[in-house]
Amino acid sequence: MQKPQSVTNAALLWTLAVVAGVIEAVFAVSEIRQDTGLDAGVWTAVGVRGLVYLAVMALIVVFATGRRWARWALAGLLSVIGLASLVVEPARLLMDGTPFLEAFGGDGDLMMGIFVARMLHIGAVLVATIVMFSPSANAYFRKPAEAVAA
Repeated sequence: MQKPQSVTNAALLWTLAVVAGVIEAVFAVSEIRQDTGLDAGVWTAVGVRGLVYLAVMALIVVFATGRRWARWALAGLLSVIGLASLVVEPARLLMDGTPFLEAFGGDGDLMMGIFVARMLHIGAVLVATIVMFSPSANAYFRKPAEAVAA
């Protein structure tokens, strides 16, 4: 079975989510650099995040080739755990009365950049998840592995 456009679109949306996450991280590190400077802890966090993004990009490539397990891995790791990491703390801040922009973008000079990157990141994850489980994608991933790989 030929790969449907929905699978390609989902892979592109997942890639957009990663790019938005990288941009968000660049803004956050720039903010930290301005405020307190970059110490070993910041560099460690940047390195870990970089490795995670590389692993996610590899997972996206495997997903785009039609591997069912990769679709479920993306759903569990990014649509559930990753999305929770993007919204749980801001939701807690909102419940404490923090304004929406500040809850999702911080309170520094780069607030708007972080906010826009985070919203793009969240939106891309949500839409990628929906597209990844669209009827045409479901039919594609239901086929035997040999047919998908061909």
